Amino acid sequence: MPAFAGPRTSSTQLDVAQTPDFVRLDNVAVAPPRPGTGARQVLSLILLIVVAAAVPFGLRALNRLDETSRLSPSYVPAAIGPRERRPFLAEAVDRLRETNPRYVVIGDSMAGSRVHHRRLMELAGAPVVPIFEPASGSVFWYLAFKNWVVASGNRPKAVIFFFRDENLTDPMFRLKPEALDRAAREREPEIDAILAAHVQGPFFRLHGLARGAYGFDRTRQWAEPLIAAAPVTLAAGREWRERLLTRINSQIFTLDALRPTAAADMAFGDPGKFDFDKNLPISVLPAILRTAREAGIRPAFVRVQRRPVDGRPPDQSPALQRYVDKLRRYLEANGAYFHDEWGDPALPLSLYSDGDHIGREHLLHSTELFYRRNRALFQ
Repeated sequence: MPAFAGPRTSSTQLDVAQTPDFVRLDNVAVAPPRPGTGARQVLSLILLIVVAAAVPFGLRALNRLDETSRLSPSYVPAAIGPRERRPFLAEAVDRLRETNPRYVVIGDSMAGSRVHHRRLMELAGAPVVPIFEPASGSVFWYLAFKNWVVASGNRPKAVIFFFRDENLTDPMFRLKPEALDRAAREREPEIDAILAAHVQGPFFRLHGLARGAYGFDRTRQWAEPLIAAAPVTLAAGREWRERLLTRINSQIFTLDALRPTAAADMAFGDPGKFDFDKNLPISVLPAILRTAREAGIRPAFVRVQRRPVDGRPPDQSPALQRYVDKLRRYLEANGAYFHDEWGDPALPLSLYSDGDHIGREHLLHSTELFYRRNRALFQ
């Protein structure tokens, strides 16, 4: 029988004396680092990072092959890519300079359906200029105020903004390039930073540096349509695609096939948008107040009453009530004027047309009511 020198050892118990290339550590044999191994690993990691950072620069070369490379850069690249933009409306500045208004009213159709500017001018005894842009949002209102009203060099006594609920702290609402084009300068870095904070989150500044270095916003302009169309392009021929498009236009999306939509063009707010403290720093409201303060113009804000329900204003959630209370206190603490139409008995449902709009036949009445309710603003 064969003789055994000793008990059988486990796989982790090595004879250190017979394995000089290893050292023993807690019953586990490990190889000692070879000279220069750590330095080579660090250099390899650095090289990998450099290559990974350099490769995307090739996007710039690809962009030159596409027609979007000839488009003008966006003034807010965080939210809107390169495009053929409409020209800046310099005539608005000229008109304001010539008119020298005492009051300027800014807003969307909520302002347009509530204020007859000629009647308000008669009541106030001073020139009034309206800036009404249907379906616009707070970014447009700010740009119109900064680049038209303030740029005109005139100093109206007050600039009056009409808004609904959380509009003032929601810069993503109605971000329409066609309207913004006319009020935006070649670069709007402050607005771009605000929009980037919404679109890209807390690391928006790093994202902006990468966008500037690699130009991936231009790449997205031409790559996304190709990627989106690829499945249909690969699966179907041109003739089949044309037949499908014809059927969509002639059968699926005809007026008879469309479902009726609600009259109001703005749904009651998302509860997350009623977090005033969170949304204020990444909104245009601080910029409006700062611009007004620097220009010596008093800003005024009028919250319009939403469409009444069952003979009374619609219920306000606790979150909305807290939001409005904080908004009021913030505006008044910063020297702004604030008026809330909510609950005004002189604004019954009979005055409304569609959605939250006041009927055109009641425009003079609405203007006179606005003047009476805000006499302190016009004194």
